Amino acid sequence: MGVSVKDAMQIGGLVKCKVVAGEKGLNKTIDYITVMEVPDVIRWLKGNDLLLTSLYPIKDDEEAIGQLVQQLHAVGSSALAIKTERYVKQIPAAIIEAGNQLDFPIIEIDDEVSYLDIMTPLMERSLNQPDLGKEQLEKSFQWITELAMGGKGIPALVEAVQQMTENIITVGSEMPNLEGISSGSHVAPLTRSQKNELKIAKRSIRMERMLNHLKTPCIVTPLLLNDELYGDVTCWQTKREFVERDFLVLDRTILLMALEFLKVITKADVEQNFKDDLLTEVLLGNITDKAEVINKGRMFNWDLAKDYQVFAITFTSSSSHTTLIENEALWFQERKRKMLRKVNDIFRFNAILTIRKEHIIVLYHCDGTGAPEYPQQQRPNKSSTMDLAESAYRQLSQEFEELQFTIGIGRFYQGLEGIHEGYKEAVKAIQLGKPISGATGCVHYEDLGIYRVLGQVSDWKEMEELYSETIGKLVEYDWSNNATLADTLREYFASNCSLSESAEKLFVHVNTMKYRLQKIEQLTGCNVHDAEKRLLLHMGLKIDQLLQSGNI
Repeated sequence: MGVSVKDAMQIGGLVKCKVVAGEKGLNKTIDYITVMEVPDVIRWLKGNDLLLTSLYPIKDDEEAIGQLVQQLHAVGSSALAIKTERYVKQIPAAIIEAGNQLDFPIIEIDDEVSYLDIMTPLMERSLNQPDLGKEQLEKSFQWITELAMGGKGIPALVEAVQQMTENIITVGSEMPNLEGISSGSHVAPLTRSQKNELKIAKRSIRMERMLNHLKTPCIVTPLLLNDELYGDVTCWQTKREFVERDFLVLDRTILLMALEFLKVITKADVEQNFKDDLLTEVLLGNITDKAEVINKGRMFNWDLAKDYQVFAITFTSSSSHTTLIENEALWFQERKRKMLRKVNDIFRFNAILTIRKEHIIVLYHCDGTGAPEYPQQQRPNKSSTMDLAESAYRQLSQEFEELQFTIGIGRFYQGLEGIHEGYKEAVKAIQLGKPISGATGCVHYEDLGIYRVLGQVSDWKEMEELYSETIGKLVEYDWSNNATLADTLREYFASNCSLSESAEKLFVHVNTMKYRLQKIEQLTGCNVHDAEKRLLLHMGLKIDQLLQSGNI
């Protein structure tokens, strides 16, 4: 827009308004006009803004009123225009005082003047001004479009935009093939809050980020595909201050950058499909020629002649988040891409990744380079393996808060056949291990105990009958009488059949425990002091846990 506050006061509705503070700042330039409709509008300001407000969003917040002018001044705004009478009878003294201290113009909007009376004439003046650089700008856009269509790639686009903005341009991304486009500068990655801010804004916004270890003003443009943040294009204020055309340049360029990102993503998807096809045969044990499989693996820089520990990772959307997903299939596809990148980053030491049905499968080779080390003919250290799985669970849960994860780990086997066996056990650990996964979300096949035997049962008729004859009767009684006999028995066994300990944990008297155990014996016909009958009750509880987990 490029009009001073002083000149703006002679245009449209501002003619009827008056400057009540900060007269020494009337030479500030107005490039943008924004209406304050929400309390945190300041984060979206670009600088050189004229902010119009009735103070309604913060009228009852004295602290926010007291800080408003300082915040506007800090982000480079030009003036504050306040409409009185409706929500505030007069401009607060704190705002007047701050305006005078900071030479920040405070304008009182006449009661008869609307926001449109101010905005429309100023915008018309801006549109009617001759833009001497417009023709040159269009030529520049044509140039970078030709670069993109000519397949010159992102580095060429970055170089072109740097010439147009006269500032350093960097591209940030979690995509492996797009890392490091930073013009030789050290760029701190976007924080989680900055990423969220970009996803909400969906446009170029001003930020302060670390460039070469110094906090630097910048314009960050999000690269969004299907509402997922795949990267950013950042213009750093290193040579000259930003002007409005910089936002235009970035907004036009990001479309071309998105096309380049799509090329990389498509190529990665095709390559991943080939990887998935090859590893599916290995995981299912459908191998007729080991040498051929190992040779095919070398195309992806895999050494399938080595031995691998197999991890299986499954995820589901939390019930509270599912209702917010408009296109669940597309959303999960984008999530899988992002999770593959995250898992690859977590298992950075010689990991091979594939997607098999609803699982992300990780083949992890421990070679001693910062990972658990073990001799070729011995099993890997289980404790270190679980530490790695639990670390992966924590990082994934933190990165994808809307998802629930379970990680299964198979026992270690050697060779290609070992991958097949480890895969079966890792998946089985997820299917059967939820009752014992606990807070870590991780289950090793060895820790399944009796579940390993139950998991091999193909005909569940006898198991269901055993359940019906034992715990099923307790569950039915509990439901009908609002009782807790099944939980009481479970805690009794967990306390090694100690009456006093189980009573303490259940917050009941020992005599109450004795009564409940008598009732259990009466309903099931199983004496808890008889080893054979106690085993039946144990089995019934295990079957009950499997039924509750929905995995049989």
